Amino acid sequence: MTVSCPQGHASATSDYCDQCGAKIDGSSAGQITEVLEIPPADVTSITEADRCPDCGAPNVASDRFCEGCGYDFETGTPGETSTSPAAGARAWEAVLVADRAYFDRVSPGGIEFPADTPAREIVLDRDELRIGRGRGADPDPPDIDLASDPAVSRLHATLVRQEDGSYAVVDQGSTNGTRLNDEPEAIEVGAPVPVAAGDRIHVGVWTTITLRLRPS
Repeated sequence: MTVSCPQGHASATSDYCDQCGAKIDGSSAGQITEVLEIPPADVTSITEADRCPDCGAPNVASDRFCEGCGYDFETGTPGETSTSPAAGARAWEAVLVADRAYFDRVSPGGIEFPADTPAREIVLDRDELRIGRGRGADPDPPDIDLASDPAVSRLHATLVRQEDGSYAVVDQGSTNGTRLNDEPEAIEVGAPVPVAAGDRIHVGVWTTITLRLRPS
């Protein structure tokens, strides 16, 4: 049995559309209700002074070490995963977490945060990796499957490898958009946005994907 979402998709789930992440009113099968929309976060854009001088990753003022490359802000010592030219051929990985701070900024209410969700690490070993919300019987699930996040579209975004081995993120026309770091506005649909080590990609209502270089 399937129900229709506000966008007209046939969904096998009756709470949120398994195609685009739109909210479905489960009180009456097939009834259409509003799309779950993520409001823009009220934050200030990161400046160059807030970034790691070694890899360009965003830096939290209270942190001593860069999350992206391990740079020591106190001593000025490069980290083990420095993005210097000699490290350009190293592999990348994505760390997926249920981000409470992001959830508190954007949640429209009525959704419970998955506090016990463990972090996941995924090696980025392809030229293109799809980010989305798979279904149980999906014969071709997304490479980065965020099935538990109800505000992620079935094909939400992709990570595309660049000539230098780094990645860019491309929003694929998702319902709720894709945001980078603490930018309040979603990135433009279909436009590749380069991602540096330590950058955080926000999708859905609680998912944060942090890209970093793998230790050599």
